Amino acid sequence: MILDALKNDSRIRPDRCIIDHVEEHTIGMVLDEGFWAGMTLYPESKCSHSRAIDMLENFGTNRIWMNSACDWGISRPLAVPHAALEMRQRGHQNDWIDKVTFQNPISFMSQSPKFKIKG
Repeated sequence: MILDALKNDSRIRPDRCIIDHVEEHTIGMVLDEGFWAGMTLYPESKCSHSRAIDMLENFGTNRIWMNSACDWGISRPLAVPHAALEMRQRGHQNDWIDKVTFQNPISFMSQSPKFKIKG
């Protein structure tokens, strides 16, 4: 399996890698191996914001990055804000929403000394 190959490569630190496009059948494996899980949101295919929130409710919010797409197929660049609205409708607190939509990306990217957030 590709995750085993990545995990066994001494040059790779799982806590510094995102495996993107996770879905219900892959997110657990990615998180169990210590990688970050990326959920790229699409309105009609792959991972919708509703499915992403279901995964968050099942797997928690640690080491999960939620992002939107604007690419080859039908996409919604504002998918993350739409997901945040659904999270609120489902009764999730602001700190839970903020962790997934803002704090987790900052935590991951802050591992690079070149990443800076300006005021």
